[in-house]
Amino acid sequence: MKKKLLSLGVASLLGLSGVVGIANAAKTTADFDDLKSLDQATKAKFDAMIQAGIFNGVSEGHFGLQEEMNRAQFAKVSALIMGLEIDTKLETSSFKDVVSDDPGFGYALPFIEALKNAGVTEGVGDGTFNPSGTVTKEQLATFLVRVVDKDSEVDKNTQSDDPTVSNWAKGYVELALELKLLPSVEDGTFGGKTNATRELLVLGSYESKQIIDAEQAATEEPEPTEPTQPSVPTTPAEPTPTPSTGGGTQTNPGASTDPNAGANPDTSTDPNAGANPDTSTDPNAESNPGTSIDPNPPLTSGQ
Repeated sequence: MKKKLLSLGVASLLGLSGVVGIANAAKTTADFDDLKSLDQATKAKFDAMIQAGIFNGVSEGHFGLQEEMNRAQFAKVSALIMGLEIDTKLETSSFKDVVSDDPGFGYALPFIEALKNAGVTEGVGDGTFNPSGTVTKEQLATFLVRVVDKDSEVDKNTQSDDPTVSNWAKGYVELALELKLLPSVEDGTFGGKTNATRELLVLGSYESKQIIDAEQAATEEPEPTEPTQPSVPTTPAEPTPTPSTGGGTQTNPGASTDPNAGANPDTSTDPNAGANPDTSTDPNAESNPGTSIDPNPPLTSGQ
């Protein structure tokens, strides 16, 4: 975006004035007497720019919709929608006609300097910026095209026959209308040499910001996230042998029928008394044969 304006005609389009005229700005169009008659779609655009802190009224309860915009206003809005770094503590300007204690345009000093540092403007010549100067519609169209970084797409050889637009600006106006940065005109003429109003500045700035935000979102890479570690699976407890439900003592079909079988071996004179040679030594012999003991139970999900 570090592009220098190539002529004073283009350079003069840089400017905004008291866009932020009042310290405690209202939050919606309903708070401004000259915005209440706007259609709902236009109100939504104004509300978005007001709530973003880019625009305020020129006085309490009055937005100044049809007032001509100036270069100080344009500078502030342009720097904000471009997302430039603003040094709000800056008190000295590169331009001799921009001073911090100017009651009308001093607020624009850090925004003007941000544009200069970004290589967007060098003023109007002779070391001046002319913050109070007006901005024509063709100058506004030209700058908005450059704000959205579409300068390379301008057809410098366009054959537009609109007599209201200067030859140098015809390609910019044509592209600005194509990108819908500015509203089209019904009679086929743009009125490029007439001064732009604050209404046109709001609408053009809103559409430009939509393009800038969309392109930034498309190029931003998502930050990598730490992979989720699965939880350690819980080892199931050994199943408890199921007792017989027959009402009597569980018998072993392979056991001896010796009436002394099961007697206390300590009271028998037979050293093998109580021993059952047919009984398995498998430690799971008493387990319920219908219960499967899988040594590799499935892992529980760690999510």
